[in-house]
Amino acid sequence: MSKKTKNKPKIYDLSSSITVNGQNKSSASSTKNGVKSSYNMDPYEQAAYNFAQKSFYENMPNVNVFSDETVKNLNNQVNAYLNQGINTIQNTYTPMIREMQNDIARRFGNVNNSIFMDNLNDIESKRAGAISDLAQNVEAKRNELVNNELANRYDYLNFLNGYQNQVYNNMLSMLGLNNNMLNTSNSHLNKNTASNNNSSNGLFNTLGDVMGLISSGKKLF
Repeated sequence: MSKKTKNKPKIYDLSSSITVNGQNKSSASSTKNGVKSSYNMDPYEQAAYNFAQKSFYENMPNVNVFSDETVKNLNNQVNAYLNQGINTIQNTYTPMIREMQNDIARRFGNVNNSIFMDNLNDIESKRAGAISDLAQNVEAKRNELVNNELANRYDYLNFLNGYQNQVYNNMLSMLGLNNNMLNTSNSHLNKNTASNNNSSNGLFNTLGDVMGLISSGKKLF
């Protein structure tokens, strides 16, 4: 009869690591209870990740709150836009009125006549329309500045959040790759061990059969 061999315990490759540019980025160790793995940030990556996390936490509650300094800055921009518009209107209509006055005075000797008043009223009407348009443009400019400020803040928060997610995804990817490498290594080790055991068992069985034949007095050939 052939001898029965006890199943040998599984063999484990105890550790695996991934090195990038000379730095150990991920380590994994194998035990009977499973695989334990870790991800190692370099000092700069850790500092950048901590900054992104801290900045996101600090800016999130105040994303829609404007400080006094921010309000002052926005008002200064609106006033600059308003003053530029007023100067444009003045530079456009004041020369027109002055030229009309001179023309009327040359032709009629004074500006106290109906032609001058009609032309003056026409210019004043156009200037009033320009002022009304300017007031609407100023309000639109104010809304534009506020929306741009909010958009910039949300873009910054999205950048911080995106960076944290990217680091986290890189970490998971590296850990997953390391675990797969270790599991593959262990699978090959145990597969080779099983193959060797089967070969040995086959040899033992053959010897047992030969000894049995000899003891029974049967001819081998």
